[in-house]
Amino acid sequence: MLKYRRSVTQSSERISIEQYNKEIDEANARIDNGEFYTQEEAEKIMDKW
Repeated sequence: MLKYRRSVTQSSERISIEQYNKEIDEANARIDNGEFYTQEEAEKIMDKW
């Protein structure tokens, strides 16, 4: 995720609404498949930084 975020923030290109919606749909699918961290899990990960 961090690598993706860096690439997005370093790019000055805008994405289309279609691309935006596609990325939202993909993110929702990952959530539906259980691919996410709970608040507690995220805090434990952050404690290791």
